[in-house]
Amino acid sequence: MLIGVLALLAGLALVVWGAELFTDGAIQVAARLALSSFFVGAVVSGLEPENLASGIGAAIGGLPQIALGTVIGSTIFLLTGALGLALLVTPMAIRIPREGPVAMVMSLILFGLVLWNDGTVTRAEGVLLVLAGFGLMYWLYIRAPLFRAEEEGQAASGAKISGLVVAGSAIIVTGAALLVYGVRTLLAATGVSETFLGMVVVGMGESLEETARMAAPARRGYPELAWGNVVGTTVVLLTVNLGVFAMIRPLIADPLVLRLHAPYLVACTLLVAGALLLLPKLGRGAGAILVALFVGYLVLALQHVWR
Repeated sequence: MLIGVLALLAGLALVVWGAELFTDGAIQVAARLALSSFFVGAVVSGLEPENLASGIGAAIGGLPQIALGTVIGSTIFLLTGALGLALLVTPMAIRIPREGPVAMVMSLILFGLVLWNDGTVTRAEGVLLVLAGFGLMYWLYIRAPLFRAEEEGQAASGAKISGLVVAGSAIIVTGAALLVYGVRTLLAATGVSETFLGMVVVGMGESLEETARMAAPARRGYPELAWGNVVGTTVVLLTVNLGVFAMIRPLIADPLVLRLHAPYLVACTLLVAGALLLLPKLGRGAGAILVALFVGYLVLALQHVWR
């Protein structure tokens, strides 16, 4: 029990520290390449190495609900708990191209088509998802002129930028791993179901750093970097990551995933994408609503904890 608590606290501290370093590096990348911080956030944050690594390991190990959890559970927490907490800390203006939320909806449609077709994501569908995901990111680049921002000040050297981004990402991943380890240690003796563990415990654990990754740049005057994280992570998780896992081993979704977790994901994605399209700013009221949505999700999921 003590080890689990210490791991959670240490992980949280590392995540916050890593997010600050990552923000410095991402801002410098935007300045050096004359790209908007939104696009840099969408690409750099969207790659989510910890989610990809965990999902690949789960797919190889024959744990499809864990692999799906790194996609579905992580996206739900990103769009509700993580974004909501970030907004409670720092309200954020919405200054991003409309193509961003449109890409979120398009990735959601692709996700729904392959998952609800027969409850299985096949290798062929995985290939299509990966190609579609990279296609959406490229489409964002060529369709959104705001992505090619004007010079944002004096950029640091390439070595310093690389060091900030790599160090920040490594510390974030390490912190996230400690957080997940802490949660798993605390729940190890409870005998929870694979679906609950994947969708809630792993999903939340893999995205806990997103709160810091969004709040840190927003607090420092770069909300576009935070929104890039939301858009890029959603697109990549629902297409590229899911596709990679299915290419390794076809994923068969638990019926509960199709009845509860995936529909909740669809509703949350549409809600956030709609807000990004229609509203000029999201504040603490919106943050409270999103956190409440995550609490509601936990309440529903907790009814299906046991195997």
